Amino acid sequence: MTSYTPREKADATVWEAMKEGFASGGLVAIPSTLAVYAAMTFSPKFVKSTNWQSRTALVIMPPLFAFAAAAENKLVHRMHEMAAEKSHSREMAEWSTQSQQKMLNDHKQQLKKMSTQKILAQPGMTDRGALTIQENVEKEREIAGKFRESVVNSGVRVVPGELGVHHRLANFWQENPFKILGAIGVPTVFYIFKGREGQQHLQFQSKLMHTRVFGQFAVITMLLSLMGFKEYMDRSGKFITEGDVQARVAQMQQSRSELLYRLHRDRIDAERLADKRRQALEQDRKTGAVKKTNASKASIIDTV
Repeated sequence: MTSYTPREKADATVWEAMKEGFASGGLVAIPSTLAVYAAMTFSPKFVKSTNWQSRTALVIMPPLFAFAAAAENKLVHRMHEMAAEKSHSREMAEWSTQSQQKMLNDHKQQLKKMSTQKILAQPGMTDRGALTIQENVEKEREIAGKFRESVVNSGVRVVPGELGVHHRLANFWQENPFKILGAIGVPTVFYIFKGREGQQHLQFQSKLMHTRVFGQFAVITMLLSLMGFKEYMDRSGKFITEGDVQARVAQMQQSRSELLYRLHRDRIDAERLADKRRQALEQDRKTGAVKKTNASKASIIDTV
């Protein structure tokens, strides 16, 4: 089974939708072309009541509609499948987390049943592996560098200083291509329609037909241009500042610190338990009770 990165999976999904649309559009183009050809051959009334723009529209509009409908349905279907896969992965991650938590709780229960000597013999219960302050600083600096490297290599472009107007426009273009298309396309179509008003020899239906044909050409051209630039931005990465990088690094460090704090708290609990058991053992030795129960303690330790 092929393994895709998220970007490759998105590209594969779009390509599958495109292939589905091309196949449906090609199948619909055959009967629509034959129908217009037959009408022009056997129906003089059809020839008289239509012009080349309307005939072209009758040929190309059904395939375009079939292409859009089939591609959209395929894309929606794949999106639902990907959402189901992601939901399954999230559930598996939650199950794994719950399993790890259960193992941690079982380990805590096991520590409560273990003898003091065995608890002190566990890894990390002594200070022999403790790092010096300088070593800790160097380690934290190295980890921060790894975090920054992971952010920089996550598909972004770091801009020194503040983002310029063109950087902000490129980021907005990447995130909202259809908003830009609507903001540019609607005034363009309206301008094309207003330009037909000076042609008094055209009927209103012909003006609408001209507006639709030229407007469709203009909108498709703008759509291809917008999506081409969006594809470039997706491959090259959006623009961010050094402050954004530091903010992401700080967020990653905070998550790591929270995890280390939880681990440290569990270690402190284990050390407190070992200390209580050590004090109890010393108290028993002072009072002489340990001699009376020496055999029973030895059997319990051997059992654990």
